[in-house]
Amino acid sequence: MKKPAAIKSISQYGQQIMDWNRPYIEGVLRFWDVLSISAKLSVLLASMVLVMTSFFYGFAVYQNTREIKISAIHKGEAVAEALKDEVAYVLLAGNFQSLNYSFRRLASSRHDIAYVYLLDTKGQVLSHSDVENVGRMLSDPATQESLSAPMTRVLFSRVDLDGDGHLSDLCDVSVPIIARGKRAATLHIGLSLTQYLAANAPRIRAKIAWFVIPFSFLAILIAIKLSRSFNRPLQELARAAAEVSKGNYGVQLPLDRRDELGEVAQAFNKMAVNLKENFAKVSDMANRDGLTGLYNARFFQEALARELERVKRTTRPFSLLLFDGDRFKRINDTYGHPAGDQILQHLSRVARSVLRGYDVLARYGGEEFIAMLPDATGSQALLLGERLRKMIEQRPFMTEDGDTIRVTVSVGVAQARAPYEKKDLISQSDQALYRAKDAGRNRVVIYKAVDFESGSKASTPTQTLL
Repeated sequence: MKKPAAIKSISQYGQQIMDWNRPYIEGVLRFWDVLSISAKLSVLLASMVLVMTSFFYGFAVYQNTREIKISAIHKGEAVAEALKDEVAYVLLAGNFQSLNYSFRRLASSRHDIAYVYLLDTKGQVLSHSDVENVGRMLSDPATQESLSAPMTRVLFSRVDLDGDGHLSDLCDVSVPIIARGKRAATLHIGLSLTQYLAANAPRIRAKIAWFVIPFSFLAILIAIKLSRSFNRPLQELARAAAEVSKGNYGVQLPLDRRDELGEVAQAFNKMAVNLKENFAKVSDMANRDGLTGLYNARFFQEALARELERVKRTTRPFSLLLFDGDRFKRINDTYGHPAGDQILQHLSRVARSVLRGYDVLARYGGEEFIAMLPDATGSQALLLGERLRKMIEQRPFMTEDGDTIRVTVSVGVAQARAPYEKKDLISQSDQALYRAKDAGRNRVVIYKAVDFESGSKASTPTQTLL
């Protein structure tokens, strides 16, 4: 069977190309044949270095993008958590104008927050950082999906925010708002990823292009001399990359070389340090209250459990201090929630200035704060609580309009005692706090089982029940 003319022509053309390049191919083969095994191994190892370098920087691109997205998700969740109480209150009170102000202030004060808005169960915008969008009905599939999602939903997308044709990478975090046991609304926080991705991804991709090409030639020139020492550092680099991919960012490569592998080790170490710092920042952000910057209740619960385990082993004294603002709802109703938020920040600053450096202070919920006092007896904790009460009473809050708002706190103190159960210690400090409230507020009460079981009432500003 005869071959078609077109295939025969292509075959002939390919044969001609092979004939033209045959002298060069034969020359390369002769050169390869005369090379020693060590030289051949050097060439192969140089090629492996090139491949590993490409893998390393490709991994850096992936990891950097992943960290940015994780950071955006945690930040969105933290912002939503900080807004939940205010949103739930506004849904009950119906004062959406103050919520518009809070959303607008949040979006304008942080360049990476593109928008914040609240939807009712049908998709109508109740509040928005851009008031022009209030009242709109959103019926797109993504919105409908967020309205039906039972938990927090994250969506990454590219949208035209400004309407100028430029697409922006967005992370949209939607959180259901539960009021009176049922879903009342959905809160959306949009975070712009464009500036992060634009600042990092192209730079790393450029490093790949500008590094790999010249490095391949350089590796070939020096491979003969370094062939015997290539295996160990490459294996270390592979192991280190595997450890980083597993989340072990503390791995470091030795910097005892001045060649290209030393540069790779240095770049890898810097990357590992940066990843470790970024992960620490993300973890810290997830453990912080978005309004006051204090630790949140979830982190405090975990830290308290660990501390009580230590106390069980060492039997060293340990106390808990729980306090909240007196008649705080009246302050919110009189001066507005923005002023209430500022007062919460004021209380957190005063508390940090009074507590010791190693005490752990957290916002426990609403206007309630809680602090762990390691190595503090009940008497010492009582004195510290009284000092805190007086300091807050003597330092009224000044609003931007010049109004003076006097704030007081009630404080409950409990000392950890065997069997050192977390729920018991928190319950005791909570009982002491409410005893202080019942006794007239603006006072410190320490828990003692005998007095609380007998139902005795606190009658003085500072109760010392030891």
